Amino acid sequence: MIAATLPALLLAAGCGTSDSGQESAPEATETEESTPHGYIEGAEEAAEPQSRLVLADAGTGGIHVLDLITEKITEAGEFADPQALRGDGRYGYLTGADGTVQVVDSGAWTVDHGDHSHYYRAAIELGEQLPAGTVPYRETPFTVADGTVSGPGLEESCADPSPSSSSRGYPMGTAVTRAGLVLGCADGALLVTEQEDAEGQFTAERLPYPDGTEPAARAGEFHHRAGSTTLAALAADGSGFWLLDVTTGDWQFTADDTVTAVNAVGSGGAVLTLTDTGELVSRDGTDGTETARVPLTGDRIEVDSSRAYISDPEGQQVVEIDYADGLRTARTFDLGFTPSYMVETGR
Repeated sequence: MIAATLPALLLAAGCGTSDSGQESAPEATETEESTPHGYIEGAEEAAEPQSRLVLADAGTGGIHVLDLITEKITEAGEFADPQALRGDGRYGYLTGADGTVQVVDSGAWTVDHGDHSHYYRAAIELGEQLPAGTVPYRETPFTVADGTVSGPGLEESCADPSPSSSSRGYPMGTAVTRAGLVLGCADGALLVTEQEDAEGQFTAERLPYPDGTEPAARAGEFHHRAGSTTLAALAADGSGFWLLDVTTGDWQFTADDTVTAVNAVGSGGAVLTLTDTGELVSRDGTDGTETARVPLTGDRIEVDSSRAYISDPEGQQVVEIDYADGLRTARTFDLGFTPSYMVETGR
């Protein structure tokens, strides 16, 4: 199952769905004049994004949330043997060895109305566990079985949705973007969007790889900045990395077998990579030209509109990078646990 209906967890359509794919929250029972859009009971509206990092320790199963404003670390609970972590702007989804998904409510989210946004913070909570293979999208159930993606008004082939195994063990590539839900398939990607003239009904568009792409070099796990439609992914065979512009369907491959992690700021913006030689590298997102390189060991990269966050499991820390200022280190967070997996929320 690609997505599940989560009435107790996901935000119902009180203000409509944001462009980023994040479900907006139901309004409170008070009048619209006295209740801001996106409000839910118990939440506090803020003047700026309430950025947080959901972090999981693969060794202990411990789940923590780092508030990037207050720098406070909150213990959220435990989940045995986590294998992967992804997010949708508010929730973190930890996948276990058996495929079960543990939901983590980071208590921070943004409701985007195009010309303005609302920012909220609430309590951090450990949510329910979901069936194997879940990626919530607009509270709509999708299934992948026998190479077919099925949902309301949708039945499309997605051959071999799980990419070839690599040394980093990537799960199926999926991402929720402003343009829709992106699924990685053997021949490229599938972009799932809601039909303009049929609410609750979905359609899919194919985004094929360039001619001549070897199956072993297909994209692995997708990464992107919240609100962006530019996805970055390592090639499953470790030969380099891909950029995918979801709005145009254009793929761009960069050959570099030293890259161990990648993320992209957005269209034409910086592309950040970590190397197996212990360096963080910034490249121009248009032509791939290297713009900065600094020594930095790490495992994963999260990016937002002004900062990047590098997890360093061996050093039990997260490093905050100002990628617009020559990859300057802005802050270092000493955690006291191993940040095996990381995702940013609140954006």
